[in-house]
Amino acid sequence: MHLLLVNDDGINSPLLHRLSEAAAARGHRVTVAAPKTQQSARSHAFTVFEPLVVEEAQVPGAQAAWAVHGTPVDCTRIGLMELAGGPVDLVISGINNGYNAGLATYVSGTVGAAREAAFMQGCALAVSMHTETPEETVRYFADYAVRLAERLVNTAVPWQSVCNVNVPPVPVSQLKKAVICPISRGMYKDGYEGRVSPRGTRYYWLTPEQPDESPAPGTDLYCLREGHITVSFLVPDGGAAGQDGAFLPPREVE
Repeated sequence: MHLLLVNDDGINSPLLHRLSEAAAARGHRVTVAAPKTQQSARSHAFTVFEPLVVEEAQVPGAQAAWAVHGTPVDCTRIGLMELAGGPVDLVISGINNGYNAGLATYVSGTVGAAREAAFMQGCALAVSMHTETPEETVRYFADYAVRLAERLVNTAVPWQSVCNVNVPPVPVSQLKKAVICPISRGMYKDGYEGRVSPRGTRYYWLTPEQPDESPAPGTDLYCLREGHITVSFLVPDGGAAGQDGAFLPPREVE
């Protein structure tokens, strides 16, 4: 397959490089189009009134790689339209350093980039992991993401859907079966800390996020806490399809 890899953590993200290496190891052609700089929480923003500057880059495993001076969605668009050098079988966005679960899927640049690919091609894959995921699980999950991509290309899934996958921070031996589940509606709790500069200007820093303490049973955040890899199909009407397992094996995914 020809895979286009994008992300929101930037072209130098070690997790992007790990995913590229995993895809190449399974014999796939890999093209990368990733932001030049960190672009988290950019959702579905893309550049309209300025040119997009792109630079050739080096990413392990990739036959071609480009650093894009733009948003994650810019990377998907310019990657598919101009940089890939031919048809792309699937776009994978990630691996993101941090969960993209629950309502965070609406602000995530990782999911936004995958959503744009789904709009353009019918389906895309977004993959994310907890920031404290063990190294052995990182390696496992990179390969898992590529194998899942291979399945998606040959599986009937809802049109224009994002297959959004997260892995918990546990050793491989403790990982539980992947489950298809809806996203949590719980909100992350954060705020702003106000300060005053030496010149009297008031400014604010975003304070660290605190996760919702009680996600509803059966949702992605709940299942992640139970040790499962979670799979949620995000569709354009704002919902998460697949709770009934209509297009993949019910509940559990091998």
